[in-house]
Amino acid sequence: MEIFHPILTCAQSAELEAELLGGNAEKSYAAILRAGKGAARQTLAEFSALMGESPKILLLGGSGHNAADGAIAALEICKNFPAAKVAAVFPPDSRLKENTLRALSELRAGVPDLRETAPENAEVLREEFFDLIIDGVLGMSFVPPLRADTAKLISLANSIRARLKISIDVPSGASDNPREGGEIFRADATYSTGICKKLLFEPANREFAGRIRYVDIGFFDCAKTRTKFGNIENLALSPSALSFLNNPRPALSDKRTFGHVFILAGSETYPGAALLAVKSALRAGAGLVSAFVPQTLAAAFAAAEPSAIWMGCPTDEFGAIALEALPQIRARLNSATSFLAGPGLTKSPETRALLSEVLKLAPNVPAVLDADAIVPELLRILSQRNAPAIVTPHEGEFLRIAPDASDESLKRACLEYKCVIALKSPATRICDGVKIARQTRGCPALARGGSGDILSGICASLAGGKHLNLSAFEAAALASQWLGLSAERAAAELGETALATSDIPRFMPAALRGAQTM
Repeated sequence: MEIFHPILTCAQSAELEAELLGGNAEKSYAAILRAGKGAARQTLAEFSALMGESPKILLLGGSGHNAADGAIAALEICKNFPAAKVAAVFPPDSRLKENTLRALSELRAGVPDLRETAPENAEVLREEFFDLIIDGVLGMSFVPPLRADTAKLISLANSIRARLKISIDVPSGASDNPREGGEIFRADATYSTGICKKLLFEPANREFAGRIRYVDIGFFDCAKTRTKFGNIENLALSPSALSFLNNPRPALSDKRTFGHVFILAGSETYPGAALLAVKSALRAGAGLVSAFVPQTLAAAFAAAEPSAIWMGCPTDEFGAIALEALPQIRARLNSATSFLAGPGLTKSPETRALLSEVLKLAPNVPAVLDADAIVPELLRILSQRNAPAIVTPHEGEFLRIAPDASDESLKRACLEYKCVIALKSPATRICDGVKIARQTRGCPALARGGSGDILSGICASLAGGKHLNLSAFEAAALASQWLGLSAERAAAELGETALATSDIPRFMPAALRGAQTM
């Protein structure tokens, strides 16, 4: 089970590619085929609904292998849209690398009516509208400054109207030295092929990369390569990291084998958060889920999700769970394999006191804290417990416990509170105090209230599944990827605008099945 791959600089990536491919044209072309087809597959999975039945596609190529990847991607997309119309802007064949010309020749054969335009004549495309623009002009080997003609082409590409713009590997014009400036292609999504490139996460490049998608083509399959980068602290999740969860479960098992998640969540003010957390914990494979919620909500929640055990608790004057619920929780704590608290709890002093006591009573139970439970006084208790802990803040919640959201502050907070933190954002960072994994799956469909409740439920289920034997770092990273892929599936079917957060858990099974083939 390979969960993480290293994020490398362009120089490190070039060195690794040279070592693996050895300048061999056939090995290099096999890698180009895997990269181009992988980028096409991911584009189609996420965006095919945007393209209509006969999309207009514009491929922008340079002389290097990024253009070859782009040509193969365009050809694969056209196989799904036989009526597609493709325009290509490439330098003369005499300037193309051998494998780039080979890939372009495949595109010409597969798309007989391919419309080709020389870069110097590309201005004629300015007034056209395209469903898809594929940027393969420059790759990771680019070193600033840009040539004037290339800068002009990138500027033109940015001005052309299109439904979707994607970059192969890196946006053209982006580099490891973003401070040097220059024109950069503005992509809606970037498909980083073979190796996830560090430059995509640099603040100066981030807005140009759009959604970052890592296309694994097998560079890290061999033990030698994995060992070489074993000490890298900047990590990406393998696109197939979740695939082991598709394996058959052990035949000799019962519901306790797969964990008993305790969830303390919800209030009369924010009731829905508890239901979202419970549904996602169940979908993530927990054998049992016991949910402690306000007694006024328990009956309705049991009707909405009968698979869970709903424990109605007394409430305080604010409709939040009261300290009076402690004996009720204490009596059952010895069966818990993980404990989640926070979604929808409010800032009630009684609820906070209750949670403090529960954390102290169960020092050996893995804990997940989210939302209103993310406060210094509760996190300090985590640092005194024996069990692993996961904290899942968005940036505003993180600033309650740290001065800023930098990588260094993230590491310090993890060490101070002895926990793993999944700092939610369009590229969620999961940190254990030393390593940072950057999880890039997901889409703006997650920019809705309640998505964090789903994440915390998945975290609690994975952390509480003793049969999985996951570290807190692994559980938080996998939970984030599962949420992201589920949101992508939901958006592909329902659209990014017309879906509700409550739609997302039902796409978790499809997201898991899809992880097998990414």
